[in-house]
Amino acid sequence: MKSKLVYLALFSTIFADAAGIGIVYPTLTPLLLGDASPVFDSSSGPAFRFAVYGLLLAIYPLMMCLGSPWLGELSDRKGRKPILMLCLAGNAGGMCLTACGVWLGSLPLICCGRALAGITAASLPVAQAAIIDLSTAETKAANLSLITAANGIGFVVGPLLGGIMYQQGAALWQPYLWAALLPAASAVLVLLFHADSRALSGGADGGAWRSLWATLRRPELRQSLVLLALFLVGYYMYFNYMAAFALLRYGFDAWDQALLLAYYSACFAISMLFIVPWLTRRFGLERILLVSLGCQPALVAAAAVGATPAALWLLTGPLAVAVSTTYVCLLSIASNRTLLERQGQLMGLTSSINALAWGVAPLITAALQPLGTLLPIVVAALVLLAGVACMLFDRQRQALPEAAK
Repeated sequence: MKSKLVYLALFSTIFADAAGIGIVYPTLTPLLLGDASPVFDSSSGPAFRFAVYGLLLAIYPLMMCLGSPWLGELSDRKGRKPILMLCLAGNAGGMCLTACGVWLGSLPLICCGRALAGITAASLPVAQAAIIDLSTAETKAANLSLITAANGIGFVVGPLLGGIMYQQGAALWQPYLWAALLPAASAVLVLLFHADSRALSGGADGGAWRSLWATLRRPELRQSLVLLALFLVGYYMYFNYMAAFALLRYGFDAWDQALLLAYYSACFAISMLFIVPWLTRRFGLERILLVSLGCQPALVAAAAVGATPAALWLLTGPLAVAVSTTYVCLLSIASNRTLLERQGQLMGLTSSINALAWGVAPLITAALQPLGTLLPIVVAALVLLAGVACMLFDRQRQALPEAAK
């Protein structure tokens, strides 16, 4: 029973983060791009608004990129529990500050709130490291998919919460205040049920960024991490642009966007809970990765040529399954090649790569969107295609020594 409560505590920390992030998408779009924006007056041009929209989407993950390596390594040395508590406190404070900024129509306050939540947004890699502490090599992929499913469930609840409150005429700042309550509740669970194992066995001791660079230089990890970066940039270009694309091309309102994001996230969570564990028990990680990553460029490109919203809806489910499977496979492969005492450092590094891709992607789409509504999606498909080419090249390179034996 106690072990289940530990899993619940870790699950809830990731859920709280994801739900808070998910609220942003259906509320940030009308906040900045809508005709009745409380932040901009009618004289602000659409190009400027979209640039600010991309910036606000980027602040959180870029700050997360800065904080995750340090917090991940710190959790190896000081224990998972105090770092998780710090992350949850930063998340709650950032959401409250964002709510104040939206209420006052203050863009600087909104930016500060997003930055505070982002710099302490290491709950995912620290919780993943804690799960690895409790796992064996055989159960690692399934446990990682289980805990990461909290991301998908959070992204179901977050957009729906924001969309429902918007539909009911709630002020745009209110969902952010409600989102601040989620990490507060998670902090109680972590405080009561999570025990530290890493605090007893120690961990890497050194500069986080120096350790990060040393990890990146390791030959057995470099290819997986490069592939992870390409995959995440292409994926986030599409995902971050999906709500704006639906608005610009099909006229989706905040509720329609919330439903689309919730549907995607539900498919993502179902895949993490059931499909990924089933696949990893029956097939090798490399084999699964070849299929899951290989199909993504075609799925993303198809969204650009669809003539009706139905195409967007039909493609969303398969894409969510492919993305979730690819992410777990790449994470598990990297983890299997890393020492147990450095799992927090590795998860901080992968989280930093994740956050950097997540932060760069909306900046790229903000630059591309004025040139054409479809252009960001086309470029996202090309980036994913480059990832597939990188994976095939690496497989061929590994096969040559084997053939020579």
